[in-house]
Amino acid sequence: MTLFLAFVSCNEDDNAMMDDDMYSDDDGMMEEGRRAALYVTNNENGAITKYDLTNDTQVTLGTPSMAAEGIYYDATEDLVVQASRSANWLEAFAEIGTFDMDTDLDISFKGNADLESPRELAVYGDFYVVADNGSNKFFVYKKTGTSFSLETTVQVPFAVWGVAFKGSDLYAVVDISSDLAVFYDFLDNATDDMLYPNKRVTIEGIVRTHGLAYSGSDDVMVMTDIGDAANTDDDGGFHVISDFSAKFDALSDGEVLPVSMQTRVAGPATYMGNPIDVAYDSETDAVYVSDIGTGKVLGFTAIGSGGNIAPTFNKDLTSASSIYFSSDETDGDYGSASEMGMTQLYTTNTTDGNVVVYDILSGTSKTIITGSTSSEGIYYSALNDFMIQASRSNLQLEYYGGFSLTADGVLANLGFSGSMDLMSPREIAVYGNKVVVSDNMEHTFYVYSYNGTSFTLMNTFDIDFDVWGITFMGNDLLAVVDNSSDLAIFSNFLANTEDCVLPATKRVTIEGIVRTHGITYSASDDVLVMTDIGDAANTMDDGGIHTMASFTTLINATENGGTIALASQKRIAGSNTQLGNPIDVAYDAKTKTIYISEIGNGKVLGFENCWDIEGNVSPSWSEDLAGSSSMYLYNN
Repeated sequence: MTLFLAFVSCNEDDNAMMDDDMYSDDDGMMEEGRRAALYVTNNENGAITKYDLTNDTQVTLGTPSMAAEGIYYDATEDLVVQASRSANWLEAFAEIGTFDMDTDLDISFKGNADLESPRELAVYGDFYVVADNGSNKFFVYKKTGTSFSLETTVQVPFAVWGVAFKGSDLYAVVDISSDLAVFYDFLDNATDDMLYPNKRVTIEGIVRTHGLAYSGSDDVMVMTDIGDAANTDDDGGFHVISDFSAKFDALSDGEVLPVSMQTRVAGPATYMGNPIDVAYDSETDAVYVSDIGTGKVLGFTAIGSGGNIAPTFNKDLTSASSIYFSSDETDGDYGSASEMGMTQLYTTNTTDGNVVVYDILSGTSKTIITGSTSSEGIYYSALNDFMIQASRSNLQLEYYGGFSLTADGVLANLGFSGSMDLMSPREIAVYGNKVVVSDNMEHTFYVYSYNGTSFTLMNTFDIDFDVWGITFMGNDLLAVVDNSSDLAIFSNFLANTEDCVLPATKRVTIEGIVRTHGITYSASDDVLVMTDIGDAANTMDDGGIHTMASFTTLINATENGGTIALASQKRIAGSNTQLGNPIDVAYDAKTKTIYISEIGNGKVLGFENCWDIEGNVSPSWSEDLAGSSSMYLYNN
C-alpha cells in the first residue's frame, strides 16, 4: 500500500516553441506533416475555429448556432460534433477536413433539443456525455450512424462543467469549487435518477475549476482554474497532475491533493483570465487553453516547474469556449479505468493507546502498538503512508511513518511528535498539510502544519462553547457543540491566521439529539452524520445516530440559530443498536455504511444501508474494542 510518488514534470520531450508557430518545420518538435489540430467553439457566434498546428493555419467554420460549448472531432469519420447553447442540441458536421478557407457549414445531423445549458462534452466510443449546468445533469447520447439518441439523463449533486473519460470512468470538475469527482464505470451505472460520485477530492491551489483533460499515455490530468469569475484578465491558471492514477487512487474520499504534487501555471505573463477549457498533446507535452476572459487560445510547453510563464502559442479569439486537440497519436487516448480499492477503518482507544486497523473487505484486522497509552483523533494518508493521532497520554500530536508495513502486534515507528501543547484532545480534522485538534479542556482549536519531519503550531483559537467532534466540509470546519444538540460552522476556517476568540459563522440545532459528540461529512454523497450519546451517565442503550442527506441544501436553508427538523433526518436508536455512548463516527460512501466508536459498550459498530434504515435496528457489523474512542475511514 505504500506509494512512492516522485514528482515528474510534463516536459520530458519538450523543445522550445516559437510564438504563433508551434509546429514549424525548423522547431524540431515533430515529423513534417503530422496531423495536429485544435478545434475551438465560440459563445458569441457559434463558429468553430480550426487551428492546423503543423502548418500554422486556421479556418473559421460558421454554424447555424449562435453559441456553442463542448466539442469533439472524429478523424475516422471526418466529423466534428458540438453542443449548441442556442439550439440546445448536439449537432454534427461531416467532411470538414477538406475546407482550407472560411466556410459556413450545414448541419449533417443532430439530436433533439433536450439540453438546458450545455458546458462540456466527453466521448467514449459511440457515447457522448454532455455536462449541463442548467440543472446539473449529464445527458448521455448514443451515436448510431447519422443520429443521436438520448439514452439517459443523469442528475448529479453538484454544479457541473468540465468532464473527461479515463477508461470507462468519468471524471467531472465540481464547479464553484476546487474539487474533482469520479464516477467509476459511468455508462454501466448511469440511470435516469440521482447519481452520486464514487469519490470527490479537493485539488489544493485551485480557486474555481472549469476545464478538464486527461491523457492515458502520459497519465496526466490537467485542470483549469478561472480564479475569481469577475476577474477576466489575469488571475487564471491551470494545474498539471502527473502520475495522476497513483495520486488520485491513493486519496480517500474527501481528501486533499497537495499543491506540492502538482504543477501550477499562473500569472500575468500567461494571459489567462478565465481559462474555461483545456486540451493536452501527449506527444509534445503541450497544454492548450481556451480563455474566454481574455479572448485567446493559448499554448504552453517547456512547462517544467510551472509558474508565471508566457504562452508559446497565442491567438486572439473572442468568446473562445471549449477546446479539443486531435492527432493520430492522441485520439482515443482514454487510458485505463481505476480498480475499486480498499476500505480500512483506523480506530483509537483510551484504554491502551493501540490502533486497531480493520480491513473491511477481507474481514481481517491488526493491532498496532503506539507510543501512547490513550489517544483520541486519528488520520491515515496513503499518499505517503503515515498515521497521525492525538495522544491524550502524551498531550501531543504523533506522526508514524511507513504505517501500513507495521505488522500485527508490533510497535509502530514514531517519526516525530509535536510539542506538548494539548490539554485534553478529543478529535482531529486534516486538510492538506494542516491538522486541527479539538481540545475540550479550555474549549480550544489547535492548528498545526506538518512537512514530513515536524509539526508546527500555527494558531490557537479559543471557542465560546464546549468542543468535541470536528470535520471539514470543503474549506469550512464543522464542529459539534458538546453538552448540546447543536452544530457550529466556521466558514473558510483556515483563512484565519491570527490567534483569537473565534466565533462560529453559523450555529444550528439538530432536533432529536440530546448530547452530540461525533461528526463526519461525506463530500461525494453530501451527507452529514452526527452521534447522540444521550445521557452521558447511561453508557448502555440511549445513544443514537443522525443522518442528514443533501446536507448542503439543508444547511443553506437553515438560518443562524435555526433548527434542522427531525423530519429531515434519519435517526437510529434503541436497545437493539448497542449504542450507549457513540463517541465518534465514520461513513463509507461506497456501501452507505456508518461506523461507530462506541465507548460505552466497548465496541466498533457498523450500520449498512443507512440511507434507508432508521429506528431500533441491529448493527450489521460488530467488534469488541474496550475504550473505543475515535476512528478514520480510509476508502479509496
